[in-house]
Amino acid sequence: MKMKLASLIVSAALLTPAAAMANTPVQLSVPGVNLPAGNVTGVRLNALYGHTASVTGVNFSLLGLSDIDTFKGLNFGLAFGVNRTRSMMTGLEFGLANWNDGNAKGADFGAVNYTAGNFTGAQFGTFNYAGTLNGLQFGLVNATDHINKGIQIGLINYDKSGTFVSKSLPVFPIVNARF
Repeated sequence: MKMKLASLIVSAALLTPAAAMANTPVQLSVPGVNLPAGNVTGVRLNALYGHTASVTGVNFSLLGLSDIDTFKGLNFGLAFGVNRTRSMMTGLEFGLANWNDGNAKGADFGAVNYTAGNFTGAQFGTFNYAGTLNGLQFGLVNATDHINKGIQIGLINYDKSGTFVSKSLPVFPIVNARF
């Protein structure tokens, strides 16, 4: 019985790609290639375009789009770098644009900050959008489908579900809040 179990474990290990088991401390991503392949626990540098499944640590995007499924840490978009997270972002993002398809927790600093799902934290930019806001939006134009608990400070503040003045008034200048 022990021999069969050991054979099964060895066979499974040999059939599993090494990249699927590996976490790399340093990765370079360029269009179509991650060197070395695998999830990153450490530092990643992305030039022009790169996609990887998971990064925990620091990510630098240089002149292009950094595309990550799940991100935890510090995200820097350098020289027109754009940060995209497909599932969940936790941490700080600095970039020309910070684009989160799922949920995000932390802070976004960029010309454009977009979170499709729930955003918990603070967005600072020219244009900020969160599907659902729990926290702060500070910018020229702030938008959300619904403020759970939070505040928008900007020239134009849009909340699809209404403002603190009236549920039928979706836009209010300077300050909008709900607690």
